[in-house]
Amino acid sequence: MSRLAIVSSYSESCGNASFTKVLHDSIELYSDVDVEVVELDLKLLQSTNPTIRKKGDKHIEQLAEQLKSFDAVNLQFEAGLFGTLPADIVRRTSRLMAANSNTTATLHSPRLMESTPYGARSAIKKLIKLQIGSAVREFVANKLANVHVEINRKVIKNAVKNNLRLIVHTGRAQRQIEQFFNYTRVDVHPLKIIPSNFSANGAVLEQLRSELQLPESDILIGMFGYISSYKGHSDALKAMTYLPSNYKLLVFGRQHPQTLKADGKPDRYLNELITTVTKTKSLRDRVFFIGELDDDAFWQVAGAIDMAWLPYYENGQDGSGIASICMDACKRVLCSSSFAFDELFKLIPYNNYLRFDIGNYLEIATKTEMLMRREVALSPTVGSSTAYSYQSQAFTYVHDIPGMNFHVSIPRQEAAQ
Repeated sequence: MSRLAIVSSYSESCGNASFTKVLHDSIELYSDVDVEVVELDLKLLQSTNPTIRKKGDKHIEQLAEQLKSFDAVNLQFEAGLFGTLPADIVRRTSRLMAANSNTTATLHSPRLMESTPYGARSAIKKLIKLQIGSAVREFVANKLANVHVEINRKVIKNAVKNNLRLIVHTGRAQRQIEQFFNYTRVDVHPLKIIPSNFSANGAVLEQLRSELQLPESDILIGMFGYISSYKGHSDALKAMTYLPSNYKLLVFGRQHPQTLKADGKPDRYLNELITTVTKTKSLRDRVFFIGELDDDAFWQVAGAIDMAWLPYYENGQDGSGIASICMDACKRVLCSSSFAFDELFKLIPYNNYLRFDIGNYLEIATKTEMLMRREVALSPTVGSSTAYSYQSQAFTYVHDIPGMNFHVSIPRQEAAQ
């Protein structure tokens, strides 16, 4: 039996850990490959203390030695998993990429071009007007905002040097890698989290409705995942003030573990949201912070909620596990006009959504009522099948492992019976 190592976070509360579990389970379900998660110690790797950084480097060396014994390796790449300082991230990923000749790397946010020229243009205009201080601040802010682009370029350059097969989530990412590096060993597969046989059960949501004392006539809107500014919660709250009082917003998620403070004070962004709700009369008793759900409960709630809101800003991500779950499980999804959604809809013909301009909370309110007037589709996708599925994702990760057998339509457990 062939052995595959997946290098990622695992026993953590984060999107990468959740996706890694999906990969582990689906590959073992649909193939005869034995999968082992080689876990990254995030506390060591994310420290900026010089002494602990050295221990982080030693941890990477130990992992690299371990990877040599596997038939294949998959490296889940999100920059923050491998360090906080750019030099650490590049050096550590380079070491792991060279450890095993049969390695793939999954690039979740592989942007190679700056997100927008607006910041640079604004700084130049201020420089021309001799607004020196303001211009310098904008130049610095623009440079810092695009540090991840420089990291991506260096990491992908090392991947190309080692002839790694790359896995990305959008055609845009594939094209950019080919344009920048003249490299075509790149597979495209959007994130797939929900199993193909998933069936929604509304019991979890109904229990919440009962505990919150929300009548059946209330329309329940859900937002999911870590409470981070790029997810647009502040716009969601503004939109709620323009919707009828029977529309209720349930915020599932919590502040990111890396923003937790020793003094117990909430993250600045979360505190702003709490303040807005408590000081806005029309939001009281209409916005509920529910906290984090485990994966199964999340899927069940997503499948039962009246609508999911994804008012994401443009932040460089090519794939979102939260968005994938909502698109595959929800009756209705309202999502922003971010590039990531543009690319997703080129690959999968969903028919359960409407979109709105980023930041336009009036449009969010309008489109929400429009979408609620639509008849719910029998399936979230147009037609009975799509080229991208839970099964095809597993195949993407193992198809080049020597001696691998893949059961496309018969899961291993069923075949063994």
